[in-house]
Amino acid sequence: MRNKAPGRGRESGQVILIAVLAMTVLLGFTAMAHLQNSSDAMALAGVQELPYNVPAAKQKAQDWAANNGISSDQIKTIEARTTLFPNDTLYVELEKDFGWMFGRALGKTTTPVGAVAAAQTGSLAGGFGAMPWALLQHESPCLDSNGDAIFNQDCVVKVGAGSSAITGWYGALDYDGIGGGSNEYQENVIDGTTIDSYCVVTEPSPNCDTSVVPTLDGNKVGGTGHGIDTRLAAEPTTGCNTNGNSIDDFDEVFAPNPAGSPTYVVRCPDSPRLIIIPIVITNPKANPGDPNVVKDITITGWTLAYLKGYTCVGAANCTSAKGHWEVSITIVDAVYSQTAGFLAAFNPKGIIVRRLIE
Repeated sequence: MRNKAPGRGRESGQVILIAVLAMTVLLGFTAMAHLQNSSDAMALAGVQELPYNVPAAKQKAQDWAANNGISSDQIKTIEARTTLFPNDTLYVELEKDFGWMFGRALGKTTTPVGAVAAAQTGSLAGGFGAMPWALLQHESPCLDSNGDAIFNQDCVVKVGAGSSAITGWYGALDYDGIGGGSNEYQENVIDGTTIDSYCVVTEPSPNCDTSVVPTLDGNKVGGTGHGIDTRLAAEPTTGCNTNGNSIDDFDEVFAPNPAGSPTYVVRCPDSPRLIIIPIVITNPKANPGDPNVVKDITITGWTLAYLKGYTCVGAANCTSAKGHWEVSITIVDAVYSQTAGFLAAFNPKGIIVRRLIE
């Protein structure tokens, strides 16, 4: 007859107890994660209607909950709050009793588990992803008489074409103000990144370096064409080539907005054809030679655009400083959800951004 080893039963009991505790904690974390994901989704669903329609925002959040297994008794709070603009934020708080199925032996039955989320509607205020081109007020056919973008219109950005009315304006920007000429300009076209962070002059944002950008002169020999070619060589973007033509088409990058306003939502945020272009005014700097020469500009707004392509105008090709580039774009009225860059106060004329802030 074999004797049971002393303490083995006690050790087995401890192992079972630890396993029960681990399983309980794991299920608790799973429940909290599910509740947090639900509150996030409810806030994002409802914030589409803000800042103008608070009742509709609450209803959309409730509808999402009802369609995804969140009962009304789990909803503690759905309310519009003000962050930077009246009623620009939807706050959601959920709470659910978590049943300790494996914890009853430890004296646990239920514990309330909560989650909160806040989604804000605002406007893009940072220059991340911006092209080194600009739409000049009172000069660009992309803008109306007030200097606002004309949405859903095809137009061109002229690069290397001197303005007939403004001395020293050639349509290109030196974002970092450190020179670099055509090489730096070309890199900006390719990746849209800058060292400095820019914001609209009337809407200063956290971490904004400046609203003033130096200009570049000359026709940018090679920089525009090579930059755009390299940029577009990244397409087709994964998930954005539904028709198989190896191009991110407009209706693959943008989709109709179910909320109606703005007209579109960005479906393919990583597409190289999705670009951000600043709207600017000139800053003449007096100098002995010509008091009207433009050396820098001030950003007054941003607009989203779809990059269609480019052509050389006025010469067989844009080499040897002959001819200029015309970059074909479509100005797009679209919401850019969860975008990188700064989130500023809501501006109906700006690039609308909706994202979680809590």
